[in-house]
Amino acid sequence: MLIKSKGYNYNRFEGWRLIALILIFAVYTLWFIGPGPFGQLSRLPEYDYLQGRLFYSGADAVTAIKSLGEEALAIKSKALGFDLIYMVLQTWVFEAVIAFGMTALGLMSSRWRWLLMLPMGFLLFDFLEDSFLALLMITSSELIGSFAGVFTLLKFVFFIPLLCLSLGFGVAGTVAIVLRKGKGSDGDG
Repeated sequence: MLIKSKGYNYNRFEGWRLIALILIFAVYTLWFIGPGPFGQLSRLPEYDYLQGRLFYSGADAVTAIKSLGEEALAIKSKALGFDLIYMVLQTWVFEAVIAFGMTALGLMSSRWRWLLMLPMGFLLFDFLEDSFLALLMITSSELIGSFAGVFTLLKFVFFIPLLCLSLGFGVAGTVAIVLRKGKGSDGDG
């Protein structure tokens, strides 16, 4: 059930590749938030997790960055770098699970396929958020911190619906496949 849409293969992660992608994402996430740089950073007492807030002001961002010591700033830089890998993996998971569900439900050739653009919005704003936080670490500019806060908000504007869509399409696609297979085995006997 491979569907291509005008030159772009939305199902490049299907079957065992989809399972492998989800496993890789899960292992990377566990490393990143555990022993990895984000986990190290979150265990520091002076760390204020800006990226987990829905919004923050430029002054809040500058205060949070200035409160970090030299070691914490080094870990924050490393965490921003490794977050690039995380955000790409997360975007692929969103796209792959939504495409899986849409394909299983027969919606890939309809207007529903436009939902597959949403992960790109998430990726764009997550990348801009991290870029402006990196610039903030260099400049301590409230204006740059304000932009980072807006990009964080926009990231969540995409992330929350994507999480719901992914879960919904993943479950609906799985149910559709199970029901289809159940009907196929009923006619065999």
